[in-house]
Amino acid sequence: MDLYAPQNDTGRRRVRRAILSVARKNGKTALIAAIVLAHLVGPVSEINGEIYSAATDREQAGQVFKFCRQIVEADPELDAASGGLITVVPSTKTLVCKSNGSFYRALSAEAGTKHGLNPSVWIYDELAQARDQELYEVMNTSQGARKEPLGIVISTQSPDPEHPLSKLVDDALAADDNTVLVHLYCAKDDADIMDETAWRAANPALSDFRSVDDLRALAVQATRMKTLESSFRNLYLNQRVDQNSPLIPRSEWKACQTGDTLRLGEKIYLGLDLSAVGDLTALVGVSAEFAGDRIGAWHWKPQEWVQDHAHRDRAPYDVWSRADEGWLETPPGRIVDYGFVAKRIAQIRDDYEIVGIAYDRWRIEQLLAEFVRLGVDAYIDGKDNDLSGGIRLVPWGQGFRDMAPAVDALEASVINRKFKHNGNPVLGFCFANAIVVSDPSGNRKLDKTKTRFRIDGAVATCQALGLKYREVEQPSEATSFWEVLNPNQQY
Repeated sequence: MDLYAPQNDTGRRRVRRAILSVARKNGKTALIAAIVLAHLVGPVSEINGEIYSAATDREQAGQVFKFCRQIVEADPELDAASGGLITVVPSTKTLVCKSNGSFYRALSAEAGTKHGLNPSVWIYDELAQARDQELYEVMNTSQGARKEPLGIVISTQSPDPEHPLSKLVDDALAADDNTVLVHLYCAKDDADIMDETAWRAANPALSDFRSVDDLRALAVQATRMKTLESSFRNLYLNQRVDQNSPLIPRSEWKACQTGDTLRLGEKIYLGLDLSAVGDLTALVGVSAEFAGDRIGAWHWKPQEWVQDHAHRDRAPYDVWSRADEGWLETPPGRIVDYGFVAKRIAQIRDDYEIVGIAYDRWRIEQLLAEFVRLGVDAYIDGKDNDLSGGIRLVPWGQGFRDMAPAVDALEASVINRKFKHNGNPVLGFCFANAIVVSDPSGNRKLDKTKTRFRIDGAVATCQALGLKYREVEQPSEATSFWEVLNPNQQY
């Protein structure tokens, strides 16, 4: 087993962190129990070891302890009640081996502070279900006094690309670090849900104790009921797919990550989504040239809410706002500083030629007041045209009338790979959460009520693209922007 076999130059175990990600019902709990007992009394045990299993809630923590207890009580050589090595303490979900001074305990994120622990080994069960990363961080940083520390995560993938588990998996796969081990069992992003090869890629226990017939029945159900497809992909194909499918799938978003962004001095369209008092404000730009949609984005969040909202939204705002990251600007205070936003837009105007800013009417008067205070000329299109020469603001409704063609333009741009971005993680987080709703005529719009996470950057992107394709002059041979975006379509 490569978790234990490789040794470093000192003869000690090389692997310090390990991740095993498999689909649901592949025996994760039993595997955790086996690892616990191997370190408590087995071949990798040590004197005065502390072994912990971590889980998101008490129920799951109890399941892991229950499995460990059943194994111990089924074997007289292990059960102290039959003269064996291990004493079971149900009240604290603990197993104790007095002969080597080691113990195991099941922990949950709900059980209060875990600071002060000194684990030799910890195993986190279903990190994908964690509401925040506090328990993981405590366990991950608590092993400094151990010679051979080992931390293991065993979990189905999170549907959220910004979840701590997703970041851990991506980093482990990309890094050249022989102290980190990752085994990811998942189907390819474009796999058909009825493809048994895809099932086996995500379910190593299939045809062993994982029932093929059960998985087939679930797949057939998912093909009949499309609302179940995303859930099946996440839970049983171990794909990073949200159970509420976003407008732009993760595979499509990644395919458009070319590294391209806006070029200094060029003409651009902007979309602005002003936030409530303490939430995310987004400004997204798109190149005005018809041939391609290169994207640039700016996001703001009040500094004093960064830590709290990182937990609330399960988004690393604190990381994105660091100087070495620079993806998120955090003006001081507890409310959105529209003066800061207005000043930043004025700076952007100096770097680019702003053709127009599509804006949501909500709170725009406050932004206009800040433009006046800064001496920045701005006017509302169709209302203050006598002030032309300043920044042109174009009202953009959030209903189906304005948003439906904008959503269509975005989707077509992505499908045809005109859409190009530089991997801005804040914008990617917004798109991962962007869910659409339809009216009886099939018109679509983004709906903030369908997700508790932020989609502001996606809304701003739709507005910018919608304004661009409403106004940009089309090539003479084309009859509509849709024809240019879909060159292979017959009209």
